[in-house]
Amino acid sequence: MVNENFEGIYGNEIGIILGVNKNKSMKELHLEKFEKMCKNKEESYKEKEINYWSDTIKEIICKEFTIRSGKKVRKELKIATDEEYSFMHCKVDRRIVGENSILICIIYSGNGPEDVIDYNVLFECQHDMRVTKTDKCYVACLINDKEFEFKEVLRDEKIIYKIINEEKKFYCYVKDQLQI
Repeated sequence: MVNENFEGIYGNEIGIILGVNKNKSMKELHLEKFEKMCKNKEESYKEKEINYWSDTIKEIICKEFTIRSGKKVRKELKIATDEEYSFMHCKVDRRIVGENSILICIIYSGNGPEDVIDYNVLFECQHDMRVTKTDKCYVACLINDKEFEFKEVLRDEKIIYKIINEEKKFYCYVKDQLQI
């Protein structure tokens, strides 16, 4: 039985697990998950502030995506869980109306548009497409606070297979550490 405080693995964490995320190590992610499960840690004021601004900017990015792409989007108000692997979750920014696709919004600071879909973002898209059973993922991005771009990522079963295997290993490791 899974500890009720184990929140699972989200798409934005798969890059960490696969070692391609430049901002956080797998050890840091493990520690973060461990602390949340053991302490039932509540969100700090700083975390609430960060989440508020992230959500506010993502709302603007969604609106801009709709204007530039001509596609209608619908807000997802729930966390999706994979039917086969209950530890795989995602919180989709938006669903595309009339398509079997999702939208991920990113605030990016980096070299330029060609770097937006790095492995970290690609793996997040594939994870989220697996969980939501979608065929395509759009990535809308505000680059360096002054440039907007969106790209399309198609579902890739080979990458998804690798993601599932690595997430299983991470989940089993965390589970063994906590003896859930």
